[in-house]
Amino acid sequence: MGKKISALVFVLLAVIMVLPGVNASAAPDLKVSVTTGFDGKSKYDKGAPAQIKIENSGTAFSGDLVIDIQSSYNLGSGRAIPLDIESGESKTISLVMPSSEDHYGHGFGSGAVKRIFLYEGGWEKGKELKHKGAQQFSPASYGFDSAFVFMFTNNIDRLSALKKAKGTQFNNAQYIDGSKIDGSILPDELLGWEMIDIIVMDEYPLADLPQQKQEALLAWVRSGGKLFIGSSDNINTEVGIFSEYLPLKLGDRNELDPGLLNNWANTEEFSSPIPSFKASLAEGAKSILSDGDATYIASSEVGTGVIYQTAFSFGDDPISKMEGMPALWETLIDLGGFSIQPHYNQMNQSLGMLSNHVGYTNEIFPSFKVSAPLLSGIILLYIILIIPILYFILKKKDKREYTWWIIPLVAVVTSIAIFGYGAKDRIGRAQIQHTAVVNAQLDGKAKGYFAEAILSNKSGDYTFTSGADTTLTASVKQDLFGNNSQLLHNRAMVEKDVAASSIHLRNVGYWNVASAYGETTFDEVGQLLVDLTVSNKKLVGTIQNDYPFGLTDVAIWSGSKLLPIGDIGPGETVEVEEALKLSFLLSASPMNNNYMGQPQINNDDLMEMRKEGTLQFLSELIQESKTPILIAYTDTQLIPVEVEKNKTTLSALTLISQPFEVEMELEGELTLEPGMMDMSIVSEDGNMEPDMYDFQMNIGYFSEAVYLQKWKIGEKFLESNINWTSLDVTKIQKELYDLSVLNHKTGLFEVQPSGKVKITENPSNYISPQGEIDIQIVFHKSREGNEASIPELRLTGEVTK
Repeated sequence: MGKKISALVFVLLAVIMVLPGVNASAAPDLKVSVTTGFDGKSKYDKGAPAQIKIENSGTAFSGDLVIDIQSSYNLGSGRAIPLDIESGESKTISLVMPSSEDHYGHGFGSGAVKRIFLYEGGWEKGKELKHKGAQQFSPASYGFDSAFVFMFTNNIDRLSALKKAKGTQFNNAQYIDGSKIDGSILPDELLGWEMIDIIVMDEYPLADLPQQKQEALLAWVRSGGKLFIGSSDNINTEVGIFSEYLPLKLGDRNELDPGLLNNWANTEEFSSPIPSFKASLAEGAKSILSDGDATYIASSEVGTGVIYQTAFSFGDDPISKMEGMPALWETLIDLGGFSIQPHYNQMNQSLGMLSNHVGYTNEIFPSFKVSAPLLSGIILLYIILIIPILYFILKKKDKREYTWWIIPLVAVVTSIAIFGYGAKDRIGRAQIQHTAVVNAQLDGKAKGYFAEAILSNKSGDYTFTSGADTTLTASVKQDLFGNNSQLLHNRAMVEKDVAASSIHLRNVGYWNVASAYGETTFDEVGQLLVDLTVSNKKLVGTIQNDYPFGLTDVAIWSGSKLLPIGDIGPGETVEVEEALKLSFLLSASPMNNNYMGQPQINNDDLMEMRKEGTLQFLSELIQESKTPILIAYTDTQLIPVEVEKNKTTLSALTLISQPFEVEMELEGELTLEPGMMDMSIVSEDGNMEPDMYDFQMNIGYFSEAVYLQKWKIGEKFLESNINWTSLDVTKIQKELYDLSVLNHKTGLFEVQPSGKVKITENPSNYISPQGEIDIQIVFHKSREGNEASIPELRLTGEVTK
């Protein structure tokens, strides 16, 4: 008997010991590894591709991979990706991250915050499973002063000269070899290419990439990218989607005179004829280097970006090995006005800027509103009903003891009636305020940024849905220490598929406000047709509204000022005749606006605050505008954003901006102001730009001893016959530095003796044939750096016939 009991106990103990193992094996056993960016490199606060590998050594898993993505200090959300993975299987998921940085990843008194989650059964009602391996993203992140150059070529050694080029754009440069990256993991969204500054393509079969990936590259160019393409026998086939945008039409083969390249690239290192094609310009393209009827370098504008093409290959012998190639690359990339700007906060991200300038006012909803006469009438009726009428009725019926409950009841009913009347809009349905900025582009596309604020009429989740290529995020709630008070996906969750993008604002309280922000590209629904000329300091011509809706507060943004035009109905044309202070319109530049922060008085002021917020945001976006722009407002919602399964009341405001060209009939004396020329300033070794303290006052911090300032005159003025009579440099702080101006005729910098420079004797000697004026700044003391104003240049001349 004892032996049987002992055997039973042994069996029970064995079962108990085995059970944990059985239970453990009956669950998924997941391990996660992460690669972020290209070659494991990313750029601070820029979109980048990412690959997440999940390995399962347990039972099958079915649910969602959830990633918390904080795209800036004040924006972030979760991203849900459906995942089914069998036992013993591994899967790699490619996606695009709006930002791989974790702005609050190291919270107050804590370690890194978990950002990668796995929910069995789905994120809505499933159970989170612990996993091994990566818990957050840890990319090798580079700052804004690092240029990322992506090279599409079959052998990166063909483009080795690019790495020898000098200049600001090449300092701290990171070169990505596209031939070593599996085409399947290249981004198929514009956002995934955001970290790339320059793309070079030379004899690479881009056409072999899937169409969606090619379209993402085209969208990158449209959004301001600079693409450099070398030519080959099969160029039209190789470049795929870009074939219709190429600026050159290639003809027969010929040879390019090395002297022509030497003169153009300011070098003497090209020594022998270069195999090339005899090419002509495509329609709408611009010639950059030509000889007779042959064009060798040209460009075409695509959206706000540019495609540059040479009639020769970058990587073929003998040109690829010539000593002049680094100088050629420097000159080529300078064509795009490319420079690395040091930025250090979320204000440099479009949606971060949107939340700062637009988000606050967009979340202010109209207060309860009961008209004063109605309220006075209710109070008067209440007094009449309670005092004389109630008194006489109750006295007549000898029921005056009812007063104790009738008076409070009438008061409660009256209060409820007043409240219900004033709050009827908030009770019946949720309210949405949609504020958007839409930038029209020259190729029939429009880029839109929008803020959606919802004032709930019940607690729960609210879902906004937009197009598949829309980037979505939400406001981040912070605690007392400035850290995230909860996991991002518990507040907002983003889902994407081939048809749409959705953001779920989760656990919104009753009569609470929650916001979502987005960025998207879509086909234009109209445009403003502009036919304007500046002549004799007068702006004359017409503007036609080709949109199917009316526009209000139409204005021309020239320099930092607005020239009001008025309202234009759908299909209407207005005549413009305005006197100007100058003989031309200026490129749009940021304006200082002090409306924000003024107290709200009424609903009209609230709408004005929303308008001013959009202007502030647009002012940030147009820092590099090359033309004046037209702006206009509409209450029509242009960006397709919808709220699912909820009745809502919508208040929409859209600011439309559109760049335009204006004909200039220059005559008489004119002065080019600082805002009418391009300006760059870097340290002599090309490594540092001043850290700007005050953009309005043009004050910066200079950490190096010597800086070079370059001003460039616009093409319209170079093409005009202008006899320059005076070159003036102001805002010179002689007590801090010496200033010299380069005499292009002698090749020497000439030190200027005073705090104000005015050159009236042969000022054209100080202007290069390309329209450049070079200034050298040498600080007296540089060990601790200097806070100084940046010199300003003005050119005065006379137009000759």
